[in-house]
Amino acid sequence: MSEGRCVLTRLGQTLVVTLEGAVDSSCLESASEALSEENTRLGADSVVFEVSACDLIDFEEFIRFRKLVQTMDFLGLRSVVAGLRPGTVAYLASAGVSCDGLHTSLDLEHALSDLNPNTEHYENVEYDGSDDVGPL
Repeated sequence: MSEGRCVLTRLGQTLVVTLEGAVDSSCLESASEALSEENTRLGADSVVFEVSACDLIDFEEFIRFRKLVQTMDFLGLRSVVAGLRPGTVAYLASAGVSCDGLHTSLDLEHALSDLNPNTEHYENVEYDGSDDVGPL
């Protein structure tokens, strides 16, 4: 199991916090500090917590994680948790963890679409460089 770490990325007015490895209190503290600094420095409208690379989130750390999400909500940022793994969801459900008030999304792309519904999303299209576009 790998040590937990967080990476903060800005996409326009959305902050994306990617949590990787085993999420522990140190990892969550790093995420909280990075979010606070970035939001204070440049502001933001929303935050996505991308957790698909998390190996483990235990009950106690999930409660701390929820407090971090709630803190962002209190600060006026719309928050979405993206990429929860089925095994993690099953564990949390069996442990009786409440998801009340927690906005979740399948993955980062869906989370960004939920937060910014008026933004056009383009698919990656390969272009071979030829000028022939075929019949019109």
